[in-house]
Amino acid sequence: MAAKSEKRYQSVSHDFKIAVVILLLAFTGIRLLLLQYFPSNEIIPDRFFLSVILSILFYLWVQEVVDFHRLSRLNYDLTHTHEQLKASEVDIIGALVKTEEAKDLYTKGHSERVTRIAVDIAEEIGLSDSKKNVISRAGILHDIGKIGLSDSILNKIDRLTDEEISIIRKHPEDGASIIEPLKFLSSEKDVIMQHHERYDGTGYPRGLKGEEINFEAMIIAVADAFDAMNSRRAYRKALERDAIIAELKKSRGTQHSPGIIDTFLKMLEKYPQLWEK
Repeated sequence: MAAKSEKRYQSVSHDFKIAVVILLLAFTGIRLLLLQYFPSNEIIPDRFFLSVILSILFYLWVQEVVDFHRLSRLNYDLTHTHEQLKASEVDIIGALVKTEEAKDLYTKGHSERVTRIAVDIAEEIGLSDSKKNVISRAGILHDIGKIGLSDSILNKIDRLTDEEISIIRKHPEDGASIIEPLKFLSSEKDVIMQHHERYDGTGYPRGLKGEEINFEAMIIAVADAFDAMNSRRAYRKALERDAIIAELKKSRGTQHSPGIIDTFLKMLEKYPQLWEK
């Protein structure tokens, strides 16, 4: 309704400004005709013509300023509303992830912790707000592809079979497919697709290597691996801190980006709260 009202206002304003311009041209034409046919007679005083023309020009300038501010405000409102709609859609999908995680005591809160850690890493590195927003949304949604997985696979205590491993390794692609209809999440889709790629090229699903991997996905991967080691799982207890540090160092340049690992190891020393579960 507001959009229709604004459109109607713009149409009326545009038509009125055209009428004013025509009036300006008419006054100018009249003045030229008087100069042509009555050069020695001041039938209409020049001051009157000048004041009318200046008044019209001033009105047009004021209208342009008013219309500019109205359009700027409308654009801001539309952008804000669009961002709210995007956030709502992400929240709805994120709620599905949390519901899935809530069924398993061992993975409950995993996506939220990964998101918090990944955003902290991005902040430490100095990424832009837009990239941090991508990481925030992708962190919540990175395991959404596991929604369709059987609980018997996710919570299995014994060693997984080759077939079960193959099924689990499909979750990045499945997650990307789930959010494919949401075109505004195109960057997040790349992160979800690539968060299990490895720096040495032995990851999945595409076997990307080094800088071929999305940088935000590499940050999510480090946060994901850390939380997995720092949390109790159905098949093992949480690792000791020294063991986690050793595994992170071992993964430098193989599983994970050396730069991101170096940054995160320093963060673990500076910010003890990162260990909180």
